[in-house]
Amino acid sequence: MREETGTATHKQGSRQSNLELLRIVAMVMIIMHHFFFFNKFPLPQQPIGRKRVLIQTFLATEGRVGVDLFFAISIWFLCKPHRQISFRSTAKRSWILERTLFFWSIVLGIACLMFKLTPLSLALVLEIFLPLLSYHWWYATIYVLILLLLPMLVRGLEALTQRQHFALTCLILFIGPIMGDIPGLNNFMINDDLFQMLCLLVLLCYIRWYHEQLPSNWIGLACLIFGYAIIGVQEATATTVFPQTASAFIFPKMLNLGILVQAFGWFILFSHLHFHSKIINWIASHVFAIYLITEFVPIRDWIWGTVFNYEPYYHSRVMSIFYPIGVVLFLCIVCVLLDVVKSVIFKFTVDRNKGQWFDLIWDHATKFLNRKNQSTQISDIKPTNTSR
Repeated sequence: MREETGTATHKQGSRQSNLELLRIVAMVMIIMHHFFFFNKFPLPQQPIGRKRVLIQTFLATEGRVGVDLFFAISIWFLCKPHRQISFRSTAKRSWILERTLFFWSIVLGIACLMFKLTPLSLALVLEIFLPLLSYHWWYATIYVLILLLLPMLVRGLEALTQRQHFALTCLILFIGPIMGDIPGLNNFMINDDLFQMLCLLVLLCYIRWYHEQLPSNWIGLACLIFGYAIIGVQEATATTVFPQTASAFIFPKMLNLGILVQAFGWFILFSHLHFHSKIINWIASHVFAIYLITEFVPIRDWIWGTVFNYEPYYHSRVMSIFYPIGVVLFLCIVCVLLDVVKSVIFKFTVDRNKGQWFDLIWDHATKFLNRKNQSTQISDIKPTNTSR
């Protein structure tokens, strides 16, 4: 369920088109990052120049901003102040997400075998039938883990005072952005995806609970400029002074200072938009499939290694910019249309009673555990001997 963000009031359960539009922009950023990160053409190995620094700063690194934004939007809706989050609700969300993952893993796996994009192997079978456990889609796996832990995490954070929560936030801002941006130290624990997501959760909850009224658009614009400047300086410095660690700057982590500042700026700017669009909401409901389809490893290798090789276009002044943008937008449109087909299939099958199987299993399991607990308590009561 979508909740209000504090910048606009909507009916309960309605989507906020401003943040849904930001969700779409975030996914475009992620796919743009994949274009450069997984492409057969090695951008980090190209000669240092103005073109390379500009592409790295404004195109190649935006994926991490997109991940931060995509996660932030979900947490912003889930962790509303004074909202009770139950384990059942988060487990049900995970159940529903798993159906989508299972569908796409089977469909994409069969397609890859039919078109001989990958040989049949035990690893592929495990990835198809155990998409979460196999860590095939890292974001989906970590998101489900955080969903399952969210009730306990939120209660733990709520037990802190505002001052204690602020101190924890400052500690995270020191460990993540500062230590992570120092060459030679950015292979520390901060590179762990789950750890970074948990740090983002702490930051987002602090902002959501204690500073829900976000700053003005001017602050958001300043954050964007400052964030891009940080990334540009980092990459220009890394490629010249620290060439052995340059790739860490070209594709920075989610807790990179420039990435966090950019994400905060984007969130501020979009949070102050006030509009409602059914088209935007409809597109946003399908954008996660873009990640699932293009990040399926055999598909990903085929797309970026064979079909859309960047090498013929990099040395062109115009196409070096517009070719990646055109490819990413084309893939996004195709994947959204494919997910529409999936939604039609789900509408007449598993979504006819959405979550019914989960409710049945949960209710039966709860009754069983309650009976088991009652029988255990009865057996623990020692009979008293009243006879002398």
